[in-house]
Amino acid sequence: MDPNELAQMIGRMYRERVGTRGPGESQFATMLRNMASSVQKYENEALIDKALEVLPLERLYSKAEEMESKDDTWALQDYLVMELLKWFKQDFFQWINNPPCSKCGERETQGQGPTRPTDEELKYGARVVELYRCPKCNNFERFARYNDPAKLLETHCGRCGEWANCFTFLCRALGCRVRWVWNNEDHVWTEVYSPRQKRWVHTDSCEEAWDKPLLYGDGWGKKMSYVVAYSIDGAVDVTKRYVRDPAKSVPRNKISEDELASVLKSITAKLRSHLPPTEREQLEKEDKVEQEELAGFGQNPSTSPVGPRTTGSEDWIKSRGEDGHS
Repeated sequence: MDPNELAQMIGRMYRERVGTRGPGESQFATMLRNMASSVQKYENEALIDKALEVLPLERLYSKAEEMESKDDTWALQDYLVMELLKWFKQDFFQWINNPPCSKCGERETQGQGPTRPTDEELKYGARVVELYRCPKCNNFERFARYNDPAKLLETHCGRCGEWANCFTFLCRALGCRVRWVWNNEDHVWTEVYSPRQKRWVHTDSCEEAWDKPLLYGDGWGKKMSYVVAYSIDGAVDVTKRYVRDPAKSVPRNKISEDELASVLKSITAKLRSHLPPTEREQLEKEDKVEQEELAGFGQNPSTSPVGPRTTGSEDWIKSRGEDGHS
């Protein structure tokens, strides 16, 4: 079976497991429920094999082993993700403000707004396609916002959505337990479970950031309302990990707190329904530890320095309130 068809099939099974909109459920709750399928594609073994062909495994492991031999604060797998961050940001993935002209090489192409996706673009999850015109030769360039990790391994470019999608997938390909993290104020990133520290660690491939959960509020000046982390084992409201200062929050008025908790609990229960009792019990123990961490605004607060956003054009960053001055 074609890997893309297999991913779609897994997606249908995943959505059936999570469930659809319940009676009286809010539109926001339905959106949260639908996003639970975002991580299912990372379990496709054919795509994982493709990722392993792309990754510089010898380089990553060599440097990770060297780091662990000098400092055992983190486990080998943790250092592996740190090295993956460097390679991903510096050598593999490219940020796209606007695509350069493929005919004359002009870099300052001009946005013309959205255009209809082709069947080929839709095949790889590009429901949004941006059109750009070259001011020199009048050529038009398409920027398809692909959502298929296999396609992103080929294009290795995009903005934060593509970066987080591809990076989270590569972490999973390396055997890490991963979360795809969604923020209601238009950003996404990754969390990786540290086997050494027994906690979920913030990771942002756009900024090459490891364990800097206060990056957005303290560094970017970004105000946030909801932050939800999705894994193959469930969905968790992790807002308190990233928003610890009320002055840097946005009112949470999209859904009642009771309904939010109920929806996430429902997603988690259904995703774990097929697991053996011992595995469910272990996950529940981890849940309890994490909830205690979140309730205390983090037992392991980040002390790493943070700054304004570095990816994206200056105007784009400022328009999003992520320049550190908001």
